[in-house]
Amino acid sequence: MPIDSNYTSLETPHETQRVEAASDAAHVRDQVLAYYTAAALDYRAWSGGFNMHFGYWRSGLNPLRRESMLEELNTQALSRLRLAPGHSRLIDLGGGTGATARAAVLSYPEVRADVVTIVPKQIEIGTLLNQQAPRGDAITMHCADYTATGLPEESYDAVCMIESACHAQGPTKRALLQEAYRLLKPGGRLVMVDAMLLREVSSTGPLASLMSHIYRRWCIAWAVPELCRLDLLPGAMSSIGYEDVQFDNWSWNVAPSVAHVPLFASAFAVVEIVKAKGRLPLWRWRHIVASLLTPLLGLRRCTFAYGAVTATKPAAR
Repeated sequence: MPIDSNYTSLETPHETQRVEAASDAAHVRDQVLAYYTAAALDYRAWSGGFNMHFGYWRSGLNPLRRESMLEELNTQALSRLRLAPGHSRLIDLGGGTGATARAAVLSYPEVRADVVTIVPKQIEIGTLLNQQAPRGDAITMHCADYTATGLPEESYDAVCMIESACHAQGPTKRALLQEAYRLLKPGGRLVMVDAMLLREVSSTGPLASLMSHIYRRWCIAWAVPELCRLDLLPGAMSSIGYEDVQFDNWSWNVAPSVAHVPLFASAFAVVEIVKAKGRLPLWRWRHIVASLLTPLLGLRRCTFAYGAVTATKPAAR
């Protein structure tokens, strides 16, 4: 059937926005998949247990021992889920190779954990690590989009997201938080640990403009569309249905592990560039660049923070 040259599209502005949002979401997924596929094994240099996050320092821990701080962050995050004794189920959305899940099943003997990631390479690595870990058979790996997992609703007592929500779209990560809410049982708990913005990034003034540029480069290098906005988050979470939304600022607690980054990233870059004869893939270069930029963002305490957001799904009435 020939197309009338005078045909006018009946697509509404809302439909156009949905198409654009779907296109943006697909682009973000492609970027995240490409980054974590290319850099999957690089994280082994940062953590022998494949902890793909920063560490938490507390009194009694040696700030020079990175792995103990990385494991402590898992401990701190899991403790805020208030997992009850018994056969609880935990799901880690964007859980990488399952390091936090392995910490959970080890610390809570009757817990079973599910890990969701869109990266097949992480599933492959995580499956091998789980086979070697105590109670690793209590962990199930899922290759799926964490904003649309396809898993049964109200199946989990707790949801955690450790430095993964930053890869979701939007200033409040609404689609991801809605999926987490759908998966939670009534009375279930959520913890989201990540770097976040206290407010909109300003570019007024030379220093603010420089930090805004560093932030944009950091986002590109780490496949992050934008960081979550803490000034907007409580309202967004309340509108979804969450209660008791709180933020614990861990910026000073993670500072010792962030301080490891410049020396670690520099040494890692030299070794890997020599091994690759200067031909590192683009995303591995970006991984190194983002690592070096991270301490600079941390210095801007009036704009950036790192911490844990916790919330509860109301109990059934």
